[in-house]
Amino acid sequence: RWSLETSLTFAPVAQIYMLKVSVRVAENSELGFGPAFQNWKNTDEIPMGQANAYTVLLSYRYFFWKNFHVELELWPAYNHFNSFVDGKTYKGLELWIEYKVGYKATITKNLYINLQPGLAHAMWMQNKWPEFKDYSTIDFINSMIFVPQILIGWTF
Repeated sequence: RWSLETSLTFAPVAQIYMLKVSVRVAENSELGFGPAFQNWKNTDEIPMGQANAYTVLLSYRYFFWKNFHVELELWPAYNHFNSFVDGKTYKGLELWIEYKVGYKATITKNLYINLQPGLAHAMWMQNKWPEFKDYSTIDFINSMIFVPQILIGWTF
């Protein structure tokens, strides 16, 4: 009924460290929550800068066929974003969202691997970075990033 998972791809690729606890609330549904710290850095793509975001991860996962599922994750965060565009630090609350499709493969009785490619983008920012000046739909479409997520987890 419960599981604990972390990303195998976030830490080495994007310097995002997360731990998520999930609970099965119905036969096909799980709710998840946990801490994350985002420390990613972009020097050659938008947004250009260094994130330092303390995050609470919230998720809903729906299994639509066997171990295949879709997931929606919310990443509310308090970020100290250091912009490489203007050299300023933008502190404030933010909300990012990820849409994922995945497959949860059992390795042993309790150990599993979860392959979950997805898309992520900004939803709201209290203190907008230079790339989000207009706060328009185009800004958020431009912030869309591919997330090649591989998670390892333990059920208990």
